[in-house]
Amino acid sequence: MTTHAAIKTANRTALPRALLGRRPIRKSEYQFSFEMGQLVTLLCTNEPAVIVARFQMLDCIDEYVIELVEVDCDPLRVLDFQIA
Repeated sequence: MTTHAAIKTANRTALPRALLGRRPIRKSEYQFSFEMGQLVTLLCTNEPAVIVARFQMLDCIDEYVIELVEVDCDPLRVLDFQIA
């Protein structure tokens, strides 16, 4: 049985394209519905909150981490349709 070097340690320029792993294509032009630091309202409680982080999940669903204004609690993870 032949032992092959991992592609990470091999000379990638010497390998044929078929053996190289495909890299995901990132869409830099993707626009989130809300900006970092933007003041929003949590729809279920009508409390004001601030966006502190944002992520894009599968199927282009935006997920946000928000901190409620004037409330002492941990940041909440919400989806884009839960805030306005």
